[in-house]
Amino acid sequence: MHIALMGNPNSGKTSLLNSLAGLKLHVGNWPGKTVERKEAKINFAGQELKITDLPGTYSLSSFSEEEKIAGNFIIKNNPEVIIQIADVNSLEKSLFLFFEILALGKKVVLAFNFNKESKAKGIKIKIRKLEEILGVPIVKIEANTGENKGVLLKTVIHTQKNKFQEPTYLKELLNKDQKISHSRAMKFIKKNVYPAYKNKNKNQKSKKIDRIILNKFTAFPIFLASMFLLFQITFVVSTPITKGIGWVVSFFSHLITNNFSGWLASFFSQGVLGGMGSVLSFVPLIFILFFLIAIIEDSGYLARIIVLLDRLFAKLGVSGRSFIPMILGFGCNVPAILATRTIKNRRERMIAIFINPFISCSARLAVYVLFTAIFFPGKEIYVIMFLYLLGVVTALMATLILSKLVPDKKEEVLIIELPPYRRPTLKNVFNRAWWQTSLFIKKAGTIIFLAIIVVWLLASLPPGTHYGSVGSWLGTIGQWVAPIFKPLGFGNWVFAVALIFGLVAKEAIIGALGTLTGAGGVGLLVTLPHLISPLGALSFLVFVSLYMPCLATIGAIKSETNQWRFIIGQTITTIIVAWLFAGVVFYVGKFLMG
Repeated sequence: MHIALMGNPNSGKTSLLNSLAGLKLHVGNWPGKTVERKEAKINFAGQELKITDLPGTYSLSSFSEEEKIAGNFIIKNNPEVIIQIADVNSLEKSLFLFFEILALGKKVVLAFNFNKESKAKGIKIKIRKLEEILGVPIVKIEANTGENKGVLLKTVIHTQKNKFQEPTYLKELLNKDQKISHSRAMKFIKKNVYPAYKNKNKNQKSKKIDRIILNKFTAFPIFLASMFLLFQITFVVSTPITKGIGWVVSFFSHLITNNFSGWLASFFSQGVLGGMGSVLSFVPLIFILFFLIAIIEDSGYLARIIVLLDRLFAKLGVSGRSFIPMILGFGCNVPAILATRTIKNRRERMIAIFINPFISCSARLAVYVLFTAIFFPGKEIYVIMFLYLLGVVTALMATLILSKLVPDKKEEVLIIELPPYRRPTLKNVFNRAWWQTSLFIKKAGTIIFLAIIVVWLLASLPPGTHYGSVGSWLGTIGQWVAPIFKPLGFGNWVFAVALIFGLVAKEAIIGALGTLTGAGGVGLLVTLPHLISPLGALSFLVFVSLYMPCLATIGAIKSETNQWRFIIGQTITTIIVAWLFAGVVFYVGKFLMG
């Protein structure tokens, strides 16, 4: 049986799919998360069920990308039953979509979500009465915990066996074009639904909090303090664990070096432990960062940040919705590029894709932490905040320039629903943080590991060459490229090679440096100060923060734009911008230091 899962943005669809199928898909308390359909197959009561999670949408009118995906799927794939998940705290908005689904002649089961939350707010719902009024079965669920999921699936199977019967009231809601009339639907809801659904609260708690969070005097200080606190907690908690892993890696590397010799010993001590050890020592930091970001998402604060920054983005020629991909870019630029599908205006979407690589992803964060710990002890948080802020400011400047070069006559207005404030669930937050961290580990075990082997081979050849020396093949490549970076304060060839491998994955920069110097983990703390000055290190970090995206991101950009000209132009632009900004930092620093 084929089942479609539909609902308004942020109603809990993906949480329900996770509960039904035991998946760990990314869910969050802000609209616009699901921008493409997701599918899962499960067996229930001796029957195989294929469930498709469609993007959150308020309508099937095909104005936005989400509406097009959802509407086209329902018409072309013709699912046998549609589970429409409805947030009972704002039932009216769910019913407009429900009427449109009925108008297509589809069998529907309504899944009422967030019932515990609505009960705490004093919302009273007469389920059996609403079933009679709407003419479809209704099941009360809690999507994030899976409560009543068995009852829901039994109801779906029972509904599939019955013949579709169009409710008698549906014709009253249609206009001349045979589409649902908004005004008629609202009259029907007021007359028939409200007597069985009483909501006196209307999110009073969220409104009270918003008076402070979105206040013009307190909003930005709270936002900046939240970001500072997020990074401060990340580094304070993760640093001892990271150093501990580094010491373990360094211990085993020296153990192999002291007891074995030859190519095999070199491969494991300098290649595997030197490169992979340097990368994996940052796993705790990545997990803690994503854990804290997940808390911000689940609480409902992230949507407020988007609204808060809408005025700023409007002055740059785009809407606040462009901030959604920017936020995701702090985690990884790949899903950030895919999330630009939530932007309805094509011009605005192309601008968002173009500027996203300037946003510092978590892979770059690992490089930042390594260099700041070595060259700026005690001031790490300030340097890293500077790098993140530099990326954001550069992205905003690029947005302004591009919006002027490609003007749009039609003004874009941000329309976004503010979700209610919710207490983050530990299970959801932990699963999301671990899912993101596991992607980092998988990348380290595949792409980065292959890059490290290539680095090790090139650094070991031709035979008889001292490992990682200027005479190695890698040294030759590095010497060709190094003069480009000499004016920026990091002219040593090892940094040129590291940047080249950073194109594979930004974490590979650490792996390459660890492999080239034969120093894994804590070993880099000793070797790097002999290769670069603190000012050169800052210049290097600025270049890393802004230069071209990794290959995975380029692949995502290609799939979304289908234009190599766009990618080539973006690549050249990011390299030039990175070189210029790194040069400014280096020479201003030299001037200030006298």
